[in-house]
Amino acid sequence: MQNSAFRPIYYLGCKTNFTPAIRSAIDEVDPSGGRLADLFAGTGAIGAALATAREVTTVDVQEYSRVLCSAVLSPPELTVSQIDELVSQIGRTRVLQELSSCLQPLVDYEHACINDAVAGDSAALVELLESPPLAVLPYGEVRQSSSPLAEATSKAIDNLVSSKLWQSPDSMMTRQFGGVYFSFRQAAVLDAILSAASQAPNTIRDVLKAAALSTASQIVNTVGKQFAQPLRPRNKAGHVKGGLVRVVRRDRLIDALAIYGDWLARYAEMPRVHGTPRAVREDYLVALAEQGASFSVVYADPPYTRDHYSRFYHVLETMCLRDDPPISLVRKRGVLGASRGVYREDRHQSPFCIRSTAPTAFDALFKAARNRDLPIVLSYSPHESGDGTHPRVVSMRQIIEIARNTYSRVEVCAIEGSTHNKLNSGELELKTRAHAEVLLKCFR
Repeated sequence: MQNSAFRPIYYLGCKTNFTPAIRSAIDEVDPSGGRLADLFAGTGAIGAALATAREVTTVDVQEYSRVLCSAVLSPPELTVSQIDELVSQIGRTRVLQELSSCLQPLVDYEHACINDAVAGDSAALVELLESPPLAVLPYGEVRQSSSPLAEATSKAIDNLVSSKLWQSPDSMMTRQFGGVYFSFRQAAVLDAILSAASQAPNTIRDVLKAAALSTASQIVNTVGKQFAQPLRPRNKAGHVKGGLVRVVRRDRLIDALAIYGDWLARYAEMPRVHGTPRAVREDYLVALAEQGASFSVVYADPPYTRDHYSRFYHVLETMCLRDDPPISLVRKRGVLGASRGVYREDRHQSPFCIRSTAPTAFDALFKAARNRDLPIVLSYSPHESGDGTHPRVVSMRQIIEIARNTYSRVEVCAIEGSTHNKLNSGELELKTRAHAEVLLKCFR
């Protein structure tokens, strides 16, 4: 298995296909082969691919990224029998047994809803899919209701409370995301996996968490396997969507523990990397200021649209932090309630995603690197109106102008298939996606 082909989660803007061109550009601006700082690292696809030849430090402000990067840069030495035993132990843990017992009313009800929907009656399944998670339910109202869903929910919550699991980190996934992004059984399994990971030795803790993130990304019951919002069972006209039952059955009946074992095996197969890699959770400016002396070159792939990436990965962030965060509130029809996506209240908002702050953020990036005498390779994805992406908050021309205020030598090249060609000044408008990716090279 090659690092460049390994994708631990479904990720927006993954640069795996552009790895050869990016590697070539980095080697051009820094022939020394010194340590690479992979800023805004995401899943660490680029850092991991380049880590076979040079030492790498991945940097991202979110913990889920640090965990994924740590796992791919420092893969575990786990045998097949060790993985089988780990998975078997999780299946026997007290946490999973108690959660399964507590949630049995909801697990049974969810299965009944799916079976009824397969038989042609999807009303109960739609009600379940449109219900908020346990963590934000108005419990008093639930107890007063006599509907089958309310009765199953009330029994499950009572069980969790009596078992002292209601406010425990060991039920965080169940309470925050069960029934919303995952089946209740799957959420319980994820809770058990994360509980086991939290007690594991430091040498394998990150990879146990990373495999949990990969499992969640594979089994999540949404369109496109993202976490921006749960499945909407109805269309705008209020009718049940065609194919809903198929999608629910496809995802919610997956054996999460078996998938977890598969992912552990895939992480264990990752090739060893060069030197001593590091994965840090830090703001990009802080990392450059505090660790810049150890870097030889910077690769940066900041976001360019108004979409904050944290909106798509908040579930994974909560999985890593296990901090039971407050849920952000939104007003709907004059009523304040929990966000449908169950977003963290403290969700990271990147300055690169805001039109008024993005130019300043790019300026700070270039200056911080230049102050450390570091060359930069920066990725840019062009936009075409109507191609399904949001317009870029800054243009390529703007970024080049900002870079040239700091670096005396700046070159731009476009990646076209497996080749990359230098662009002249007349081609920098990039009004279409004629080029899938553009690289900005800033030399010392």
